[in-house]
Amino acid sequence: MDYKDYCWGQTPENFWYKGKNKLIDNLMSKIFCQKTNLKILNLGAGTGDDLKILNKYGNNYVIDVDKKALSFINENLCAEKRLANACDLPYKDNFFDVVVSFDVFEHIENDKKAVSEIYRVLRKEGVLFFIVPAFQFLFCSHDKAMGHKRRYDKKTLKKLLYDFKNIKLYYWDSFLFLPIATAKLARKNSKPKLGYRRLPKTANDFLYLLLKIESECVKHDIPFPFGISIVGTCNK
Repeated sequence: MDYKDYCWGQTPENFWYKGKNKLIDNLMSKIFCQKTNLKILNLGAGTGDDLKILNKYGNNYVIDVDKKALSFINENLCAEKRLANACDLPYKDNFFDVVVSFDVFEHIENDKKAVSEIYRVLRKEGVLFFIVPAFQFLFCSHDKAMGHKRRYDKKTLKKLLYDFKNIKLYYWDSFLFLPIATAKLARKNSKPKLGYRRLPKTANDFLYLLLKIESECVKHDIPFPFGISIVGTCNK
């Protein structure tokens, strides 16, 4: 979870964050199966609520540009944590088996430089696993308040990841695309603003179920034509 979301009262029990963690768990289990000794760079880990999932596959090295966010992360959940910039990673070449970047690229002004650094620190055949917000036309007050520089589409991602191979991209959060897109378009020209409504447990559980179904579809390579987010994996 982004530290800003946490500060605004969001919790890991929200359907979107639960669904996102389920997606991460599904794809990690698909890609890495029984592996448990991987070196994993967690880029911009935020509050680190995905670390319990990732730790099943190896040791996490956490970096973030926000000192407060880093202080929030339990040191027992990672091999190390560093205050560092994605465009200047403090690691040697070919150091990591995996780099994960969950809703981070959109925060980085020079995302090309960040991807170049990720490529450098990944070993040959290493995996980049990422999630980004989809479609620039949905850029709205929430994106502004979160400090986003952009949203992405598959074409721009393929260009950004030109040096990688085996690029796989999936739309996610598709069942809810219409209501979420409508709300975002209504706030397109509004001032930057964060704010969340608490959902009744029944509604939250139902929406989580929808995202859980989508996560299973992504795991089994069942594509959706659009979504609020794009999930991707690729190899060095």
